[in-house]
Amino acid sequence: MTIIFFIFVEMKNNDEIFDEFQQSLESLRGNFYVLETDVPVERQMEYFHYSETVRKSLGDDSVENQITALNDSGATSEQRKYAMTFLAVSGDVKAFRALESYSREHQDEKDEWISMALLHAKITLESELSDQRQVFISTGLGGKGHKLRFFSLFKSNDLKPFSTYQAELISKEIPFHIHKYDGECEELKIEENYFTVVFLIDLKTNIKKMLEEMLRECNQYGDFISKSFIVTNVKKYDREEILLELQKDE
Repeated sequence: MTIIFFIFVEMKNNDEIFDEFQQSLESLRGNFYVLETDVPVERQMEYFHYSETVRKSLGDDSVENQITALNDSGATSEQRKYAMTFLAVSGDVKAFRALESYSREHQDEKDEWISMALLHAKITLESELSDQRQVFISTGLGGKGHKLRFFSLFKSNDLKPFSTYQAELISKEIPFHIHKYDGECEELKIEENYFTVVFLIDLKTNIKKMLEEMLRECNQYGDFISKSFIVTNVKKYDREEILLELQKDE
């Protein structure tokens, strides 16, 4: 059995959403699969709605025909889209290998559809071969292995500029605490009065506890970081979106 589990969240440190998010993850059982590329939420929803339509009409075509269509240089983008999806939901080993091969040969194109189809094919195949529940976890920022990717935004108290010492402390303490929870700090950007972090963390880690501990450690040296922060796995904020968030506190 395959379950597609969507986790699109934007959390603030005082939101009940944190607790609900943690409870939903702790309740999951089975083999977990995380889409590793960051595919926009709208694109993911489009894929899964489309794949369900294709799944219902599987008997109208064959794996061999769709492998041929996938590799046909004259095929339209719509024909390739259908072929990828058909092969993904077929539960056929040859279909999975064909998608793997196509993905390798076109890895420079960064095609979001093939990324989703390949993982979907793997899960469908595992579901056919095993009685254990297969859980496809879908987020906007993707992940790696059993880890989900998050973007977080922190600001200084009263939006005061960080001192050189404070910026150095942030650059050391934030990666240290993420690593302490078996996470990976992929990106840390420190600006005048705010900083952003992109990190990977295990599915069932208590994220709120980790982030609050991080802030407590930094704030021992001057209470300079606001306890109000944002964490999301939907997308990375651009500069304009960050400035809008900062303006809410002015």
